[in-house]
Amino acid sequence: MNLQERLFEICEGHVLPHEWDVVIHEPYPPFVPPTWNGAIVLAEAQNLSKKNGDGYIEWLEGLSSRDRIRRLYLQRDRLGVQPWDDNSLKIAIASALKLEPETIAVGNAALWSQVDTQGGNANPSKAVEAKSSEVWAELLSALEPRRIIAAGKVSKRIIMAARGTDLRPFSLDEVRLPSRTAMSRIAGMFSESDLLTRYPEVAHVLRLHPEWFEGAYRRNKVFFASHVVSMLG
Repeated sequence: MNLQERLFEICEGHVLPHEWDVVIHEPYPPFVPPTWNGAIVLAEAQNLSKKNGDGYIEWLEGLSSRDRIRRLYLQRDRLGVQPWDDNSLKIAIASALKLEPETIAVGNAALWSQVDTQGGNANPSKAVEAKSSEVWAELLSALEPRRIIAAGKVSKRIIMAARGTDLRPFSLDEVRLPSRTAMSRIAGMFSESDLLTRYPEVAHVLRLHPEWFEGAYRRNKVFFASHVVSMLG
């Protein structure tokens, strides 16, 4: 059995019963590329709220249970991890660690998504965090990563609990979660050109991959990458 199939098998053993208050009941492993270097970057959870109007939730609901587990492996145009798909994490990791995106495993630490009573995105409950840690303990045994970068406190808590007291031999770093609201609030206080001057690692990635910076929230991406370079570089 290859690594991908082992990861899928682990998740198949942890599909939640319908009484759990989650949007999709299947968990899902990180996307592990063929050229994986042993590093994993994790955001917190998929946003499966009603405001996510791009058809992704409907696409998930139309899949078989096994394909919902394989969700990060099925779409060519995006992975399904928003801060990776909008290039925020991609730019930051390339800037701070000099790693090519196609060598990095990517996922979410919270393996189920929840919504509030109005259908808006909700933070993972303690029960979802605990269950995610239980699954991640098995995933980590199969993956044997050398490094994990956790974006956000929720991600770090889940992986710390999954690691347990045996101190599995990987390094664990925490950076901020690049949520648009949080980044916009802070990034607006800085000049983009000044950030690029002070963080030449980010400017280098901009020269190599200007397409990663295209679209809305460009300054957010520059600021977040500068933050990650400051924390990890």
